[in-house]
Amino acid sequence: MGYHFAQLLAFGQTLKSGTAAMRESLVSEMVRLSATILQLAMDTADERTRHLTDHIYHIITFSSVTLCRLLNTYEDQLRASNDIPALDLLVLQLVTWLRSIGLPCHVAHTLGDVVSALHKKLRPHARAAEYANSETDQTIDIDIAFTFPELFGSEFYEINSGELWPGWEPFIPNAAV
Repeated sequence: MGYHFAQLLAFGQTLKSGTAAMRESLVSEMVRLSATILQLAMDTADERTRHLTDHIYHIITFSSVTLCRLLNTYEDQLRASNDIPALDLLVLQLVTWLRSIGLPCHVAHTLGDVVSALHKKLRPHARAAEYANSETDQTIDIDIAFTFPELFGSEFYEINSGELWPGWEPFIPNAAV
């Protein structure tokens, strides 16, 4: 999983600066790597899964967020070589899997909510019929982009106001009041 994750990170950086011809092959490979990481996580789950470090759950979440963003941005390009509904279903299955790990306070539950909210935002038309009205289709009452801005690009939150966190005043020790 670590090897696939390292490749995904490297390809993601290359995607930003690559040519159009290079971008096509990179996008397909990034989709493959993301799907491989998600499938690997779910296929190798056992009684020790809930004891994995948060780092592993962050790798899985990053991979699913990357997959959602790629599907959203390059859907037309990917349609020829990938089964888009199957990839959307994989993300939804991951959400269900994350929410099944440990107690509700486990990091996997929170990250499952993050993935679900992002998928719902980026791929609202792609909600699989078998997941309609299920626990995966639950909405969470938080602005996910505001709560976890580091998971999203700057296009998901307002940066024109001069503040990244409106209403938040940083604490400056010994500052005059």
